[in-house]
Amino acid sequence: MQKVERQKHKDRRRGRLTGIILCAVLLAACVTGGLLLFRKGKEQQPVVSEKVDRSGTIIRRAEEELESITVTRPEKDPWTVVRDEEGNLRLLTDGETSSWNVDRTIARMLTDVAVNLTYEEVFTDNPEEWKHEARAFGLEEPAVIAVFRYTDGTEKTARIGHSSDAEGNSAYYMSIDGDDRLYAVSAGTLEDLNVDMDILHPVAQPEIKKALLDRITVKNGDGTIRREWALQGRITDRDAAENWILTTPYTYLADYDFIKGILDTTENIRLGVYIGEANEENVKACGLDQPTSIIEFHMAQGSTGTVSNSGVYDVVDWEESTVTLTIGGHKTDMTSYVLYKNEIYTITDFSLQAILETEILSTVARYTIATPLTSLKSIVVEKQGEEAVLYTIYQKEAEETEEAEETEDTEKTEDPGYGCLRNGKEISYDMFSAAWDRLLTVTVSGKLPNGYVPGEPHTRYTIHSVSGAVHTVELSELDAMHDAVTLDGYTLFYLIKGGMTDLPQEEQ
Repeated sequence: MQKVERQKHKDRRRGRLTGIILCAVLLAACVTGGLLLFRKGKEQQPVVSEKVDRSGTIIRRAEEELESITVTRPEKDPWTVVRDEEGNLRLLTDGETSSWNVDRTIARMLTDVAVNLTYEEVFTDNPEEWKHEARAFGLEEPAVIAVFRYTDGTEKTARIGHSSDAEGNSAYYMSIDGDDRLYAVSAGTLEDLNVDMDILHPVAQPEIKKALLDRITVKNGDGTIRREWALQGRITDRDAAENWILTTPYTYLADYDFIKGILDTTENIRLGVYIGEANEENVKACGLDQPTSIIEFHMAQGSTGTVSNSGVYDVVDWEESTVTLTIGGHKTDMTSYVLYKNEIYTITDFSLQAILETEILSTVARYTIATPLTSLKSIVVEKQGEEAVLYTIYQKEAEETEEAEETEDTEKTEDPGYGCLRNGKEISYDMFSAAWDRLLTVTVSGKLPNGYVPGEPHTRYTIHSVSGAVHTVELSELDAMHDAVTLDGYTLFYLIKGGMTDLPQEEQ
């Protein structure tokens, strides 16, 4: 009789042996494949000897020795700039130099490279190790070819190729015509030379001073006003930002935060690259013959403080002026053409977004009272059937302290604070302050229908600010649940009835 169990064990051993063999075969295949891939990868990387030098200078010249710089890049127009007797760089076109100087920042970068070209590494000084693989280093079709010419008739040609730092792109391969060495040059050098011809032209940036702004007007292409905000008062008023109003398409107190935002935005408006003179051909090509918007920034006469690069503070006086930007068609999805002082530039759409695209109701005050306590001088509250109440804020007089009397120091103590009068009688300033803070949080509930005419007000607040501005808030019945709000004579919104906080009564 056969022993079945022994036979089964034998089959298991065979199966185990077969599995081991298969695993070994697979492992060998993986190792072989990995070696092949590694070898292939190694073959794709340029191979040079170990670096023979670290950092140094290839060109060192005096600026006066520079004659010209020519930059050529794939699929870009080459350009040449020449240095004039005053040391300015000018664009050379068809043998003639431009009437304008190259932008000062760009000219400084180009000159620095031309008279002081440095390298980060020397990979090899043996041409047999790299010239036959110039394509692998990006030097057969370089990203940038720069030719530097000098007044003694000599020239240097630098060719910058692929990144030599695959991880960070902080350095690039470079060769110099007539030089056997293969260099690594910093990314900064490549960036300084990798310049489009259109940014060589200087850009006349508009000088918009937020401290002097008193009107911002947006017009349609035909000159009609689309939206406008204006300051009611003087630019020197300490509460000037609180006294702006929207004048078009309707009149209403402007939102404080919106005004603060666009004042900061307008001062930082920067034009992009120079396109050309505003001749008939360019104007039509850029869509400026039918502009989408015309923006005017009016600035009052005044002074602003500046700090020089050396840290010296100075005061600059400005005459009344208006900066006008005319917006044409789109150049890209994110930029448009703009006309400024008879020159055409580009501008990012984002820089004008707040002025042109903010929903108009979002630019007006949603608070029934927008005067902060620090700007409040007095307020009269008139309620139907009741006696008018006048609240007056005053600054307490400082008194000399006993310590000051005992010494020669007779200076007054620190700010003693403020007081509040109700119809001429002293009340708690702290109570008034707390009630005023609550009033400042009251917001309107919604917008009234266009053309709504309010009835007789049952409550009127007349607010006098420290700068002399006067604001009125009137509440009139809209329905059983709401009051219409009239702010400075203009009615746009309604408020939940009873939403206004009462100011404190006489102290007991």
